[in-house]
Amino acid sequence: MTHDAPGLRAPASETIIRTQDEGWSVTLSAVHGPAGWGAFIVVRDDHPPLEMLGDDGGQGPESFVKFAGPAETWERALELLDRFVWTVLTPDFVHPDFRQPILAAVRERAADKDDPCVEFVEYWLPNWESKCSSSENV
Repeated sequence: MTHDAPGLRAPASETIIRTQDEGWSVTLSAVHGPAGWGAFIVVRDDHPPLEMLGDDGGQGPESFVKFAGPAETWERALELLDRFVWTVLTPDFVHPDFRQPILAAVRERAADKDDPCVEFVEYWLPNWESKCSSSENV
């Protein structure tokens, strides 16, 4: 039997980035504690477009969710993200504390000539530059 210590709770995770495209999304979350950011988790959620759900009242195919992590460092969190093609997705949210590190990571991947996604860099890089330079939080 375990007991929670009064007044002690695990810190809540915060969204660092959320990217999406039709049918799937990738989200990086982390915990911000006294020692800084850690416990990074990546979640990929595959969900069918609404038109694929049919006329059965939305009881079509289920979502498929895949987790990666946890990672204790920013560098390891990027390695987890790189398991997915996150840079080519549309950035929906970038945490203000991570705008510059995310933009640096995206630009590094955009310069990687061995990455097959570089072929389409003119489509996805401007989205990241705009979102990471934006002063809005959404």
